[in-house]
Amino acid sequence: MTRRERFAKTVVTLALISLLPSTAWAYCSEPSVPDVPSTYNRPSKPSAPYCVDTFSNTHTCDDWEIDNYNSELSRYRDEVEEYIRKLRYYVSKAETYYSEAVSYAQCEANNIE
Repeated sequence: MTRRERFAKTVVTLALISLLPSTAWAYCSEPSVPDVPSTYNRPSKPSAPYCVDTFSNTHTCDDWEIDNYNSELSRYRDEVEEYIRKLRYYVSKAETYYSEAVSYAQCEANNIE
């Protein structure tokens, strides 16, 4: 078979393939569920020291105890911000998964038709 004949055969084959329905060649990629990290533990708020009267908003604490409590509150705020950031990231991943799952289901449905 000559080069020209092989070329003509290839062109005819490609033309016939292009006429086939596109869904016959569709590959549906199943999405993977996002992992929930074990670090999604909700932070716990520190307890006020015994020397703080939360009702009257007064205290009998020394400076060290108040400074320590304020540091714990600051650390708690940082942990809450990190927790919220992780939850938002997970929500974003879940939304992407949802979108991919819908596309996958549509692809599979199209392959059945």
